[in-house]
Formats: sequence, C-alpha cells, structure tokens
Amino acid sequence: MGKYENKRPGKEYIQMICGLYGDIYDDRNEDSRFGGKDWVPGRKAKHLSLSAFQKELKDKGIYLSTAKIRKILISGGCWSTEQSREAARLYRQYGSVTKVAEKMDVSAPMATMYLPYEKGVYDLEEKSSDAKRMERYRSYAKNVPNNGEDKGHDQPQRGYDGKRK
Repeated sequence: MGKYENKRPGKEYIQMICGLYGDIYDDRNEDSRFGGKDWVPGRKAKHLSLSAFQKELKDKGIYLSTAKIRKILISGGCWSTEQSREAARLYRQYGSVTKVAEKMDVSAPMATMYLPYEKGVYDLEEKSSDAKRMERYRSYAKNVPNNGEDKGHDQPQRGYDGKRK
C-alpha cells in the first residue's frame, strides 16, 4: 500500500483513532470555528482541530487526510457538527446519498464525507448477507480448476456486434 492508506477502516481501527483523538467534539457545546460563537482570536479551542490531529497521527506514522479523519471520528461518535447531523438526518429520511447532497446543496462526495462509514466496518461478529455471499464466492473461485487457461484476456476485445474494436 502507499504512503496514504486507502481502505475502509474496521471497527477496531475506528476505535483506535477515536481513542487517540481522546475527546468528543460537538459544535453545540463548542463552536470554535472561525467566526463561531466560541471563537476568540489567539485562543486555542478546547478540542483538537482536524489538521492538528492529522499532524499528531503523522508523527505516529499514520497518514490520513483530514476528510478521512473526520469520517472516522463521525463513525466513532467522536465528531458531531451541524453538517454531519443534517446529513445523517437526511440519509435516514431518504436513504440516498444523492438525495442528501441535493437537499444540502453539495456534491455527493461532500455529502458522503459527513456520513459515517456504512459498509466499511469489518470484523463484526454478525456478518451481513452480502459479506456471506462474497465469502461463498471466494471459496468457490479458489476451488475452480483453471486448466492452465488464461480466460481469454489476451484475446481481442469484441463489440456487441461481434466485430473487433
């Protein structure tokens, strides 16, 4: 894997990152963002900012973007803002990231950033039906004989009409 991890974190990883953060940020209790009701020039916020936490993680050899850190903290219940609460409420109401983005007037990737991990929490004792299906397929694929064939990947691609592309 490269310098930056690009995988969906498991439950233990989320708990570990939340433990390192060591706090719960809720903007209803402290609004220390620039211009917020608790913001005072030159005074540190009570909580650790995402960029400051990112630097702490980097010093520990953990390379994550601030967006991924926010999403992990939201997933672990350690980060709550007006945007994350609104995104969660809309997602419960509509069940669609596209609809959440539309209602919040942001892009779908931006809306996703304010929602907790959904499918990415691995290592749960109770596996989802999708996880069970994938496990069965992997077991099947591992046991299917290949007969030394390359499955035709070196064959020319053909279009729907059967002609070469």
